Amino acid sequence: MRLIFAALISLPLLLLAREGMWEPHQMPLLKKELRAAGFNKNVNSISDLFEFPMNAIVSIGGCSAAFVSPNGLIATNYHCVEGSYLQYNSTPEDDLFATGFTAANYEDEKPSAPGGRVYITTSSIEITDEVLAGTEEADNYASKAEIIEQNSKNIVSNCEKDSNIRCRVRSFFAGETYKLEVQTEIKDVRLVYAPPSSIGEYGGEIDNWMYPRHTGDFALLRAYVAPDGSSKEFDQANVPFNPETYLKISAKGVSDGDFVMVIGYPGSTNRLQTFAEINYDLTQGFSRSVEFLKRGIELIEENTKGDEASTLKYRGLKSGYENYYKKIAGQLEGSQRFKLLGLEKIKWDEFMSYVESNASTAEKNDLALLLELIEKQQDRYLAERYYGNSSLISYVFRIYKNADERRKPDEERDSGYQERDQNRIKNSIRSAQYRFEANIDKAIFLDRLRTYKAFDANLRRPEFSRALKLDGSQEATLALVDKIYSSEFTDPSKMLELFEKSFEEITVLEDPLIDFIESIYAESKEYEKQYDAERAERQKEYEELSKLTKDTNRRAIDIDGDGTIDGYDNTGDGLIDEIAASNSRRAQYVMREVPFYARPNFNWGDRSKWINNQNAVNYWLTYIKNDKDTNYPTDFDSKTY
Repeated sequence: MRLIFAALISLPLLLLAREGMWEPHQMPLLKKELRAAGFNKNVNSISDLFEFPMNAIVSIGGCSAAFVSPNGLIATNYHCVEGSYLQYNSTPEDDLFATGFTAANYEDEKPSAPGGRVYITTSSIEITDEVLAGTEEADNYASKAEIIEQNSKNIVSNCEKDSNIRCRVRSFFAGETYKLEVQTEIKDVRLVYAPPSSIGEYGGEIDNWMYPRHTGDFALLRAYVAPDGSSKEFDQANVPFNPETYLKISAKGVSDGDFVMVIGYPGSTNRLQTFAEINYDLTQGFSRSVEFLKRGIELIEENTKGDEASTLKYRGLKSGYENYYKKIAGQLEGSQRFKLLGLEKIKWDEFMSYVESNASTAEKNDLALLLELIEKQQDRYLAERYYGNSSLISYVFRIYKNADERRKPDEERDSGYQERDQNRIKNSIRSAQYRFEANIDKAIFLDRLRTYKAFDANLRRPEFSRALKLDGSQEATLALVDKIYSSEFTDPSKMLELFEKSFEEITVLEDPLIDFIESIYAESKEYEKQYDAERAERQKEYEELSKLTKDTNRRAIDIDGDGTIDGYDNTGDGLIDEIAASNSRRAQYVMREVPFYARPNFNWGDRSKWINNQNAVNYWLTYIKNDKDTNYPTDFDSKTY
């Protein structure tokens, strides 16, 4: 997991608003920006992942958190405890979403669902050479990807000699760099405090993804270990974990203009999308995603209405749908309002012009292959979104494949099915006990199947379609689905029993769900291989694209959101330094919008012209001043002189 800073550095009037994500080791490079934004501590103190305050930051699996006491207390977001803590511990008679929860003492704290974890990063080592060893002999990129995967599995296996740690290999910058991240894994995590949802989710989906947003989106957990300090699953004999360091919560809060920086473990980002991908997202992909999510919300509401137990079981899935529905719908609306597609087309045309003039023949061929691969995959992606959508089939398919993989030596198994993954698989099956009901799952599956059936046959999976008679009548499909859901393995306790069986024992069972999975298993494995090959090919092309984009850091700017390019930022300061207006009147307007101190040939030597302007002072500190400047006080900072 990468520990990243996400910061919005706001200067007066927002003329120099800066935002982005950085790794800790990059902080010294941003010293001037941090000083200008109001950070008055030692920058080196936030550049070491394994020193205070950085080593107080942890992950709870999908969410960032921080130790806030010497006795293992952890602060995180409310939405991060909804599933494995609130939903797991709630019943219709004791609904923690409605009442909130406060533990009066250690004994009152509630356990997490099986699999609840805290991860503390203890080392991060660059291992690029080890990961890429032998790849120079690969005949193609798919073979290279297989070598990388095998090398990574070997590295992880050698790393995880202690049951208290988890290791993983992470790729950075489109495969240019690889790092081995080692983490202490705490296996006993308990709920200490959560507000009622009326506070934790105040404003609901109306306010979600909006700014400003006022909500009590926080909760408290506690990490526990065995008395000897080792990591152990939930046990009453366990004791609170004593972290090496912890953060202190300020009772004063923040004031307007205060410096704010967020430290945590974000998801991955992709800044290398082609125009074809952006165009697809904005003209088809996003709108189809919104349809998919909206229908998912409706299906859950329709099938849980009036049943408190079912409503609780599907609360997490519904919240997830609502979250992404609001996010993607907002992205679509914003892209239309700011005429993003037109701007991206201009930038892509400029990039292609650069490629035409500067790229090698091999680089041009790589880019053409990438664009061809993207076009080929896009239509299929729409259909694949509606493939499956049965939690029952997914649970038992995973059990079936796991049993098959267990027949192989550990190092030859697919990633996600090795010995190190067995507890995680078992815990995911256990989650069915509080997240799954067969009748609701079947209703969702049938609805999704109706949409999947409407796609051209060449976009659907043939064996899956044949097994469910998707080219026949709706009644025939319904009868087959009813038969599948008559399986004894709709009971989560039976799923756990199935998990313990060998592949040979599973394949002799007479059960309609097992029969269905056997009928589509070979096809599913073939599609996995196909997708792996395509991912490998795309990775190769993205690596080449990354090399090209490094040489094109010229950034188009539209200052008023009317869909036209007003100028270019050639220096990375976020301001126009090359005007591109189409007529002299527009050029004059654009020039007026540029702060006087950021205009070409501004005389910084005449201090009287700018020293009393706060924005100019900040700009000078951030972009103009260098370490050799001796004409100004050594304590010169972002205060106006």
